[in-house]
This record gives sequence, structure tokens and C-alpha cells, in this order.
Amino acid sequence: MNQDIILNRLEKEFNGVQNAIDEGTLENMSVEVAKENNSINYRKWLITIYGKEGTIWEGGEFPGMLHFHKGYPKEPPSYYWSLYGGQFQHMNIYSNGATCIDILNNELAYTESTNCIEILKGMEGFLYAPNPKSPTIRGLAKTYVENKQQYEQLVKAFVKHYMIEKKKANK
Repeated sequence: MNQDIILNRLEKEFNGVQNAIDEGTLENMSVEVAKENNSINYRKWLITIYGKEGTIWEGGEFPGMLHFHKGYPKEPPSYYWSLYGGQFQHMNIYSNGATCIDILNNELAYTESTNCIEILKGMEGFLYAPNPKSPTIRGLAKTYVENKQQYEQLVKAFVKHYMIEKKKANK
């Protein structure tokens, strides 16, 4: 597919995401396009998901990057969470910050028609509804299944530690 067509699609998708944020369809997040050498790079979106009030993720600000590869839209984008102070404590996030989620897997749920609003809704919901059947951190998934209260305490402690480490890194 022509790269100009892909960039036009990504620009339209980005504008649609901004409208969805303004309208409240996408909540608890901010989305920016990466800027490199004083130009906009629509292939890299900087995302921050804010932990919802009343959840175990409350108080957290979790930045990441949605990266659209050359093969997009035939290939799904990748999502990487920013790591501060070690591995991200979510049972479906790899040690390098990569995300294991169906909507970014073209063998499971991703299709060329999947739009970025759907992807971002999936990423936010991903925090609150982990999948213990497909863990990247088996011990955390086991705790989730066997002792949900302990799991929730672990995540709350992680959020507190993560925010401390994030502030240190951004000074």
C-alpha cells in the first residue's frame, strides 16, 4: 500500500481519536503524535493512560507508545508501555513493555479495518481486565486467580512505586 495513503489514514485516525477524547468516548487518556526533527511522525503515538478513580490503578499515569509499522494496516501496530523501576506489573505485559492483547494480534482479533479508537479502548480496558489465561508473568496470574485481594495489593503497591520512579526519571 502507498505510504502516503497510510500516512493520510493515520492522520485521519489521529484526528478521530482526538475527537473521541473531546467527546468522552475515550476517557482517562491523552494521545499525542511523536515529533522528530521538528516534524510530525504519525507512525508513533505517545499515549498516557490514567488509572481510573476507584480502581486498583487509581493515581497512576502510564505512558506508552503505539507504533504503526511499515506493513500497517495489514499488520497491527505494536504497543509498548514505558518502564520505570523494573517490569510493568501486569500479567499481560512482557518485560520489555510489549503488550500481549488480542486486538493487536492479527491471528486473534486484529483486522485491517480495526480502528485506533477500538485499539485505545482495548488498551485502557486491558488494565482493568487482565487475561490470566495468557500471562506473560505467570506468578502474577496465579496470584490473581488464587488470591484476588493479594493481587490487588500488589498492583496498588506497584502503582505507587511506578509513580515514584517515573517522577525520578523525569527530573
